[in-house]
Amino acid sequence: MSMSHINYNHLYYFWHVYKEGSVVGAAEALFLTPQTITGQIKALEERLQGKLFKRKGRGLEPSELGELVFRYADKMFTLSQEMLDIVNYRKESNLLFDVGVADALSKRLVSSVLDAAVVVDEPIHLRCFESTHEMLLEQLSQHKLDMIISDCPIDSTQQEGLFSVKIGECSV
Repeated sequence: MSMSHINYNHLYYFWHVYKEGSVVGAAEALFLTPQTITGQIKALEERLQGKLFKRKGRGLEPSELGELVFRYADKMFTLSQEMLDIVNYRKESNLLFDVGVADALSKRLVSSVLDAAVVVDEPIHLRCFESTHEMLLEQLSQHKLDMIISDCPIDSTQQEGLFSVKIGECSV
């Protein structure tokens, strides 16, 4: 069987069961019956050719496959929620973009970089926060900032999901 397609509804129900810790909890959160949730998870297990949960007493515990699938599903659904938040926010008003600025950088340099990055007449509102590179990196990894401008590169091998671009080498 080809693994090229997956039913994202099945994955979404699995994600909820994992997060809620039970089929009943997920069913209540999604306003569905437990039988519906169970059926959807069984279909996903067939698709992935493995069990996602194992029984533990009266509850469920994720299997090794379940842990792996959850890590991807969690990233996907967290990002999709983030996307919806941004799209909905953009409809409401200007786009808010939070920029962390390393305290070691000249304000004139940062100002010219941001001037070059912002398109004239684009409804964007920049908020700048100044701190140390380490503190900014931590806030960026927690999605509290959209980007940082720093005098230090990011080691992409150590910071999953983050990448570093030298300003002179990008289109800004």
